[in-house]
Amino acid sequence: MKLHAVLAALALASGLTAAAAAAPPPDLALSAADRAALSAAFERAGRTPPGPEASDAQVWEATERLAQAELGLRLRPADLDPLWAQAPAARSPQREMASAYASGGLAAWAANLSPEAEVYAALARARPRYAAIVDSGGWPDLPSDLRLRLGRAGPGVLALRQRLAAEDAGPPGPDQPEVFDRPLKQSLVAWQARNGLEADGVLGPATLARLNVPAATRLAQVEANLERWRWLPRTLPADRLEIDTGGAEGALYREGRRVRTFRVIVGAVRDPTPLFLSEINGVVLNPPWNVPDRIAREEILPKAALDPGYLERNGFVQLDGRLQQAPGPRSALGLVKFDLISPFGVFLHDTPGREAFRLRERHLSHGCMRVEQPLVLADLLLAPQGRGGSRLAADLAAGRTQRIALSRPLALVVVHWTVRVAPDGQVGFLDDVYGWDARLALALSGM
Repeated sequence: MKLHAVLAALALASGLTAAAAAAPPPDLALSAADRAALSAAFERAGRTPPGPEASDAQVWEATERLAQAELGLRLRPADLDPLWAQAPAARSPQREMASAYASGGLAAWAANLSPEAEVYAALARARPRYAAIVDSGGWPDLPSDLRLRLGRAGPGVLALRQRLAAEDAGPPGPDQPEVFDRPLKQSLVAWQARNGLEADGVLGPATLARLNVPAATRLAQVEANLERWRWLPRTLPADRLEIDTGGAEGALYREGRRVRTFRVIVGAVRDPTPLFLSEINGVVLNPPWNVPDRIAREEILPKAALDPGYLERNGFVQLDGRLQQAPGPRSALGLVKFDLISPFGVFLHDTPGREAFRLRERHLSHGCMRVEQPLVLADLLLAPQGRGGSRLAADLAAGRTQRIALSRPLALVVVHWTVRVAPDGQVGFLDDVYGWDARLALALSGM
């Protein structure tokens, strides 16, 4: 099934799935305050609450289904893809809801159904807006040959204004709506920036292709990203390193505050970087590279067969029947590797291929995560224990492989976001490079 068709199936699915619900308590009598609290829970989730005409039993059953969804319990991620090694805590919405009702705590229980993250809340607010666009027929495609820039005029300019206005309020209507003026360019620049494109204010092929992605696809991407949020711990560690494989970006958090961001090279389509939770427990300086058998067999040994000096020139040796690349400027791991518990055998490390960080499309690796600023990150991790700064520089310059254990391991959270939120609350969309949105959308649409 094609991507747009799969995602449209999710977007057009009728509300929350009809999961099996336990029978309401025999003495059920929801107070006005209870019903108001449950309605608020639906609204926080970006869902339409049951109307005033709904019976208490209907409200109860709808709320159970909402809880099943908001707690991320509709499916097991690893059953869909073994690379999705994240899952919410096991809970029983039926038992929790019945207990909360019996103790008079239904409102407090309902207030904590959805993840608290502000990004999640922003996506939940965006959901009904995109659902309304879908319900009204979506936005029309712009002509495939349309090319526009500042100063151009014609009906295509008006069509672009209308397309941008479908998602954004946009600038006030100009006196000459068919003229590509500066306010329209500014609106297009903002839209391009949110959607991971070159923000040049020109309607070229890449921008046109993104603008013509159907609204149903965008709604379904919102749904898929909301679902992935539900798989994460409700409270993320205040000190953590996040790697986002969707945007190929990383961020270091201290005490819940983002203190450093950087670009990352992540897995290519053939070798996606998995979703998992772990911790960084050490920093390896001047690391050797133990070449995985598949890479040796499919890439390095064929090169050596054509070029007899290739292995020696690049520092490869045979060690216990496997290839190893010695530390040095040519090492695929660069100068620093960040040790972590990795159930998938993927690493976080430096790379000699610095030019690749300039690319917008950075899904290029065999699954490992290459860091744009490895020495800065190493310094931030090692400085609290006196191993950063000039000492780190000296240790690196010595050229000797050494592992420095972190006195306080740092949480690592590998996520995958294809919808992101701008500071003004508007959302932008990235390409579904791995096809994970489509796969998740298909699973959710059948529930």
